[in-house]
Amino acid sequence: MDNFKGDRSRKIWILAEVFIFFMFCLFVYFVLEKEENVLKGFVKILTSPTVLITDFLVVGGMGATFLNAFLIFVFNYVLMRLLGTPLNGLAIASFFTVFGFSFFGKNILNILPFYVGGILYSKYEHIEFKDILVTISFTSALAPFISEVAFNIHVLSEYAYINAIVLGIIIGFIVTPLAKKMAGFHEGFNLYNLGFTGGILGAVIASVLKLYQFVVVPQRIISVEYDGILKIISSFLFISLIIIGFYINNKSFSGYKKLIKDSGLKSDFVVKYGYGLTFINMGIMGFVAMLYPILLGQTLNGPLLAGILTIVGFSAYGKTVLNITPILLGVYLAKFGTSTDGFTLALSGLFGTSLAPIAGVYGPVWGVIAGILHLAVVQSIGVIHGGMNLYNNGFSAGIIAGFLLPIINTMKERATKGRMKYLQRQKKLHKMIKEHEKMHLKK
Repeated sequence: MDNFKGDRSRKIWILAEVFIFFMFCLFVYFVLEKEENVLKGFVKILTSPTVLITDFLVVGGMGATFLNAFLIFVFNYVLMRLLGTPLNGLAIASFFTVFGFSFFGKNILNILPFYVGGILYSKYEHIEFKDILVTISFTSALAPFISEVAFNIHVLSEYAYINAIVLGIIIGFIVTPLAKKMAGFHEGFNLYNLGFTGGILGAVIASVLKLYQFVVVPQRIISVEYDGILKIISSFLFISLIIIGFYINNKSFSGYKKLIKDSGLKSDFVVKYGYGLTFINMGIMGFVAMLYPILLGQTLNGPLLAGILTIVGFSAYGKTVLNITPILLGVYLAKFGTSTDGFTLALSGLFGTSLAPIAGVYGPVWGVIAGILHLAVVQSIGVIHGGMNLYNNGFSAGIIAGFLLPIINTMKERATKGRMKYLQRQKKLHKMIKEHEKMHLKK
């Protein structure tokens, strides 16, 4: 299938190292070109509240944001390499999702306690940490809890840092069994299962904090000045993925038509189609995702870039142009008659593609319906966890999937029964006609 001979996974890791070098070059460029005080900006990113929505491009500047993204990517890369984590579709999805959210919400400091908690859980259950590493990396969706508890100026405590670390460790310890349980609620039709799990867990923790008068101040910090450079960098990344995928796939796009027709339900594209076609799909989907906010007249910023990169990542695990388009269309159609602004529409559409398997399995009409419902729910659901679950759209998508599936299945079963009754009537009528013809011939 792929053009890679020998250890394919090892060669893919080498490509990851090339990407790390590319990130480092970008960081150096912004330091030299913009002449920013990168360390000062980086400290601001580390010590600022990161509740939804906090764009690090505003908080710390471009250089500091890329330094944060670089460190997070290297951290996850080194950890996966040392532990020997299989580089499958879900692992790639986690790489790009966590990397995307390093532009808003996650920093190298507020994600660490979750990993400590995960390690303790693996020791407690006598399992290898590498088996739950991907789950733990997604759990960093709750990173704002760490920053809020540690640096919230409205709640001063000499134990704030210790409390934040302990809270993160507890979350990392309990999240794996919770995630397994929550997956059954939406039956895999919400690709962001940790977003749904994070929403439930976040709601409980936020309620406890609220009980003890812990004040969380909502934020809406969004950059507008980096649109051009973000588009150039993103385009370079997407083109590189397509070229690399084309080379790996024996210098062809052969098999891509089959991939885009995949339903996306529990589909690991690396396992099913190989690295080559997976990378091609990721690159193409990057351009499709970037086009959506552009068509809505939005400038690229940290949150929208996170949405785009998350789609790119999950294009290795479930998303294709055919199953995300109905979701995007549904979110867009839902805006009519409402006061929803363009940024919210763009962000909800990008992350709402978590519901892609609904369109893939049940068809585009149900995908459009899912998109419409998603925009409605996602704008109200954030208050439950206080805006401290970065995967708020994943939380909403889990609720929509759990709500829609029984309805869809009931209607499908009803239609199937109706079809069967119709066929039985047709068969009975055909039999009666045959008997009538025999009687007529005897006469």
